[in-house]
Amino acid sequence: MTAGEIDKRFGHAWPTTTRHLRVLEEAGLLTHEKVGRTCVYRLERERLEIVKEWLDWFERPAEEIVKSKREVEAQQVSQRARALAARRS
Repeated sequence: MTAGEIDKRFGHAWPTTTRHLRVLEEAGLLTHEKVGRTCVYRLERERLEIVKEWLDWFERPAEEIVKSKREVEAQQVSQRARALAARRS
């Protein structure tokens, strides 16, 4: 994609877009090639796959934490119900 095509997809000022493209390129996630006066950007898919794997690592524990939290909350509700029932009898 050209820088202009990328810019059209986002509602930012041109300097913001180019700054972000530069940061992504410095991180090795993009490369660019000059074609005349136009910069054509390409994703570095192998590098992005590494980033995806790293982000997936955060998802797994988060799912486990949510599941654990729900289990704890269910146990607390159950304990409160038993305590309430014991007080009433």
